[in-house]
Amino acid sequence: MSAQKLFGKKGDPASQGPSVQESTQQVIDALQASEDAIQKAIQEVVEETRESVKAAIEQAEQKGVEKTKAEAKSKSKTTEATPVERKLRPEIRPHAFVVMPFGVKKGFDGQTINFNAIYRDLIKPALELAGFEPFRADEETTTGDILTDMFQELLLADLVIADLSIDNANVFYELGIRHAFRKRGIVHIQAGRAYMPFDIFNVRTIPYHTTEEGIPDPIFLEKDIQAISRVTRDTWATGVDAIHSPVFNLLTGLDEPDQSTLRTPLATGFWREYNEWKQRVSISRRQKRIGDILLLTEEISNPMIKEEAVGEAGKALANMGRNELALEQYRKGLEVNEGNLEFRRQEAFHLNRIGRVDEAIVKLENLLEDFPTDSEAVAYLGRIYKETWNNSWDWVEDPEKRLKTAFESYHWLIKAFNTYLKGYRIDLNQYYPGVNAVTLGMILTHLADRYDDAENPDPDIMNIREILPELRGALEFALETFAEDEKVDYWTLVSLAELRLLTAPKPMMVTRAYRKALIASRRNQFFLESSLGQLEMLKQLEMRQEFVVAGIDVINDEICRLSKKDPEEEMKEEVDDDHPEGQVFLFAGYSIDPVGSKRTLFPEEGEEKVRKAISDLLDKYQAGHNDLAFTAGLSAGTELIFAELCAERGIPVEAHLPLADAAYVREFVNQGGGKWVERFYKVRNHPLVGEQYQIEQLGLPKEGYDAYERNNRWALYSSLIRGIDNVRLIAFWNGKSDAQEDRDVRLVRHMVDLMRDTGGVVEQINPEKLLKLQGGSKKRSKKKPATKKTAARKTPTKKEAAKKEK
Repeated sequence: MSAQKLFGKKGDPASQGPSVQESTQQVIDALQASEDAIQKAIQEVVEETRESVKAAIEQAEQKGVEKTKAEAKSKSKTTEATPVERKLRPEIRPHAFVVMPFGVKKGFDGQTINFNAIYRDLIKPALELAGFEPFRADEETTTGDILTDMFQELLLADLVIADLSIDNANVFYELGIRHAFRKRGIVHIQAGRAYMPFDIFNVRTIPYHTTEEGIPDPIFLEKDIQAISRVTRDTWATGVDAIHSPVFNLLTGLDEPDQSTLRTPLATGFWREYNEWKQRVSISRRQKRIGDILLLTEEISNPMIKEEAVGEAGKALANMGRNELALEQYRKGLEVNEGNLEFRRQEAFHLNRIGRVDEAIVKLENLLEDFPTDSEAVAYLGRIYKETWNNSWDWVEDPEKRLKTAFESYHWLIKAFNTYLKGYRIDLNQYYPGVNAVTLGMILTHLADRYDDAENPDPDIMNIREILPELRGALEFALETFAEDEKVDYWTLVSLAELRLLTAPKPMMVTRAYRKALIASRRNQFFLESSLGQLEMLKQLEMRQEFVVAGIDVINDEICRLSKKDPEEEMKEEVDDDHPEGQVFLFAGYSIDPVGSKRTLFPEEGEEKVRKAISDLLDKYQAGHNDLAFTAGLSAGTELIFAELCAERGIPVEAHLPLADAAYVREFVNQGGGKWVERFYKVRNHPLVGEQYQIEQLGLPKEGYDAYERNNRWALYSSLIRGIDNVRLIAFWNGKSDAQEDRDVRLVRHMVDLMRDTGGVVEQINPEKLLKLQGGSKKRSKKKPATKKTAARKTPTKKEAAKKEK
């Protein structure tokens, strides 16, 4: 409405219209009408929107429900068709470090590339498909210097994959470092750029596709993943001599640095896992806890750290006398890095120690073809020849016949001498082969003085006689020089002691030399027993008897001090003739059925039968105080019963508990009631029963690890202390694996699978047969209908009927 129409024309009284009051009211009425109209329109829009949103939500919810049902149905079908198989042990995959820009960056044509999406949806799935553990610098969660940690990844990663889609300075700098230090394990990719920089234009790059938004193109995504995965697999599968770096291709005389020289302690975040592992393993080694060492080493997730860790673990197990376990560690190390020279040596060494001599010789000969001047490998070969000679005579009972047999096999003795001498001449700082050459040479001349033809001596023996004085003098000078070092090790000092034994004029000089070596032994009984074995050999050959006995007395006294036994009592102790090494019993079984539950794995009324079945198996193996027992818990039920029976027989028991004391009782013992709790504490406090707590000994389990399955592995590895040949797993188990909802069934099955995978013997006690159960953990067994004969037997007698009637 116009102002002129509302108020009339100015100066025209006849047409002035309504009064000011009336006009004001009209304006108010008009405004009110407009406001009402607006409110009505808004209300209509709101109602309309509300209905639309409601309909959309209902539709989305319905789709969601349908999708969930479909996924559940699909998952159910998949599970029925192919049940998910849990891995028995952690899987260690080769490590791939991804070099690429972060976030959203612009390409050459102005189009953006979302590198985070490229990594998440393309590179990472491709590497995982190829069997790698992918890692990008921004995924580092531990504290540390990101720059030095990044350098360690570049220098040590099994594979580096570099995204060269744009000219990013950081990417090309990091790529240059990899090209300069590592000759292989490099893959280049790019998002279809038109050209590459001149310096790397001839380097093969794998293209991938992106959309206008800079994310992986869904049309080509699957093909791109397959292409990158295939190239990374092929690159990793190439031999150790393959060259992927343009720098090493150009400079053919350039040698790749030893990986141990590429480690920097400044990368604290990178090496944190290894340092924590080493601290725990050092304690475990002192306590002779084999299970701790094996489990902790198995759980190292980074393959670069894994290589160094398995080397340390192998050394620790060898020092504890477990050659078969050390061999397994070194072979795992070779899976991580097949070119590790020390692992190849140690594989051959431990093959020989467990009696697989031919395999050991072949391994060493192959190694020496690749590295002809490796003095340690030559020395290991000499050791094999020495043991071959030793095995030819040490079984002979009669002293005179033994010495004559030893001389008649002197061709092996000469072979061993010459091999050791070759190893010493390759590197005069390696005194180990030199000491052995001197010892064997003096043994040979000692036997020749007694049995060789004086008028027509063997020329090879005469040649060794001529070499010995000069060799002995050079070696004595070298060892005395090494012995002055403040950080001198045990083997240097004991080698000098052995040289004194062969040359000293008085036995007291031998005694002093061996006592000095004890200082550096660090109370390591394996070191002492190794030296004792050498002395016992010389004693059998009647070499300088008084001097040899002086050395034996020093070593024996120290061994007795370590075991806190009197030397005379030690000599009197007798070992069980039936089991000189002692057996090991590992146990896994069900807990008691909870009161009021429908589970029938182990009803309480069957305890006496269970106790007798376990006892019968221990009787079968004549289990006694010379043996050991291990469990993965002390739950109310079979585990407690087993521990009680072992303690009664005088067998030491080690129980591995996945939880702290109170939490364990609450979770695994309370279900049986108060009497089982009392039995738990009684067993735990028994002097022959020791409990080890997982978190205390090993630390928290890593993300994704099942603490109870971890406990199984820990108990099994601990039971290997006397070798897998001596271990028997007693499993109270129904033999089924379909009751995954029951923790007992799952864990006992897991232990059985572990034992079988390790190559051990399983003795099963089937509760369904023993207790005549039916239906597993679902329903209690029903009584069978009585037969006619049984029914007739149950017919009441006249006396019973009269009594009932009365």
